[in-house]
Amino acid sequence: MKMKKWNLKWMNAVLWITAMTLFTSCLEGGRNTTSGTIIGVVRFDTKTFKNVLDVYGGTFYAPQFDTMQEGTCCIIVYELDFNAPENDATLLQTYGYYTVTISYKEDIDKYALSTVLTDTTAVMPEETAVMDPINSTLGYLNGILFLAHQLKKASDQRETWYLSYDPQATVKEENGRQIYDVYLRTTVRVSSTKTPEDGYDLCAYDMKYFMENAAQRVKSTGNTSFYIRFNYVSEIKDDTLTWGYKDLEMTVADIIPETTSY
Repeated sequence: MKMKKWNLKWMNAVLWITAMTLFTSCLEGGRNTTSGTIIGVVRFDTKTFKNVLDVYGGTFYAPQFDTMQEGTCCIIVYELDFNAPENDATLLQTYGYYTVTISYKEDIDKYALSTVLTDTTAVMPEETAVMDPINSTLGYLNGILFLAHQLKKASDQRETWYLSYDPQATVKEENGRQIYDVYLRTTVRVSSTKTPEDGYDLCAYDMKYFMENAAQRVKSTGNTSFYIRFNYVSEIKDDTLTWGYKDLEMTVADIIPETTSY
C-alpha cells in the first residue's frame, strides 16, 4: 500500500477530536457507529492472548494487529460498530476491548530516549537542522510520547531522529517551574534531489522511566506539572551548531494517575 501523506498541521486536531468522541455513537440509517483517525500502541493482552491496540480512551482489536510486534506504534483509520455481536456489552466487560474495522494503518517511527547524551558541540554525519521540535504534541500513551517535528525536507527524504539526555544533570528551576533538558537531533537517512519544503515527521519516543521518575520527583514537592525542554539544532553553518529550545508542559496526573500503584 502506498504511504499516505498525513498533513500533521491538521491531524493533531483530528486525533484529539476523535479521542474525545471515541465512545459517542452516531446514528445514521439505524447504524450505531463511530469512525475516525487515532494513534495507538500495540499491547499483548494476557487475558485474551491477543494483540490489541491501546488508544486514547480505550482499547481496540482488529485482525491486523495479530502479526504486529508488541510496543509498535501506529496510526489507524477505523470504524467501530457498537451493534456488532463482537461488541456486545457482556463481551466488552469480559475482554476490555472493542473490535473495529480498519481501512488504513501505518506504523510510526519509534525511538528510545537515550541516556548517553550526544556530543552537543559536534555536527553529526548528514545532520540537518530542525525548524520546530514540537510542531504538534499528539499525546502521551503507555509511556510513549508522540510528537510531530517540522523541518525543511524534500517529500521523499527520510530522517532518523535522536533524543538523548544527561542522567546526571540537575533539574532547572525557572520562575517556579521544574525543567528537564533533553536534546533532539536528526540526520538524513534517505536523501533526495527534490526541492526542500516545509515537512513534518511524526515520531514516537519511549520515555516511560524518564517521565515516571520526573513525575514522582515533582509530585513529592507538591507540584502538579513539570516541563521538558527540547533543545534542538536550529542551524548548521560552517560546521557550527546553533541550539534553540522549546518547552513542553507535562501533567503529573497524566503520567502517574492516582489509581496507579507504585
